[in-house]
Amino acid sequence: MKKKINKYDIALILGIIIINIFMIFYGGSNVVNSGEKKAYVYSHKELIDEYVLSDDYKTEFTVGDKSAGYNTVHIENGEIWIIEASCPDKNCMHQGKISNDGEIIVCLPNQLLIKIVEEDGGESDVDIIVK
Repeated sequence: MKKKINKYDIALILGIIIINIFMIFYGGSNVVNSGEKKAYVYSHKELIDEYVLSDDYKTEFTVGDKSAGYNTVHIENGEIWIIEASCPDKNCMHQGKISNDGEIIVCLPNQLLIKIVEEDGGESDVDIIVK
């Protein structure tokens, strides 16, 4: 028994194609990031500083010292990363650049934590518990 494609089948297929094309081109255009991204830098369970990650902000700073362990942090083009560390394994350097909400960089030997939080102008979304 051979079935033929009728006009309703063609209309359904065309409708699905049109909806998919619409979703590809216009589906993500209504997503707006109204908040600003901040990088919170913690050392030895204490908030050291917070930095606004914007495309035109550039800085470099060191957390810690040579005797107790240090990390040199770089911020540029809305991204933050560690460029130098005194820890033996250097895993914190290999974590790369971060810039999205919820991403973190951790250096356990030097007790450093960097977390990105995108704030929408309301309450802070910082959710860190360190013991």
